[in-house]
Amino acid sequence: MITVGSVARDVAAERFGFLAGRVRGRRNAVKDFTHAAPEFVFWIFPEGALFDAKDAHRKNVPRGYEYILDDEPDYGGFLRGRLARSVDGFQLVVVYCRSEALIAAGRPLSQLLTGLRQLPVPLDQDALVISDNGDLYGTVEDLMVRETGV
Repeated sequence: MITVGSVARDVAAERFGFLAGRVRGRRNAVKDFTHAAPEFVFWIFPEGALFDAKDAHRKNVPRGYEYILDDEPDYGGFLRGRLARSVDGFQLVVVYCRSEALIAAGRPLSQLLTGLRQLPVPLDQDALVISDNGDLYGTVEDLMVRETGV
């Protein structure tokens, strides 16, 4: 399990218990959390355009790209994700992707940040970004630094 960025896993686990080091059913817990009351559900096109998936990725695929559902976890180059907030006010961005996709500067990281900049809802710079498997990529700000190297 990957942990990079400015937020240690134990601190992340204080905010979101399913991010602790040894949690059974982590993937289901992430799903339950993000599906309960998402702030935004999205697809991000390969070039970075944001697509509002309303309340469900499977029901709301960009027209003409239905085949991406059969290409998990790569989704034909699209990124799939959800934004949700805890009752304590901590924001979480979950991205369905390969574990290594967001650990270094590159196309997937730039694609994600380009899409997130288009969100029609507020995005906290200290929002945690994770994979659906619980890989921890740090905060949105960490990803921005990682993208630019600054």
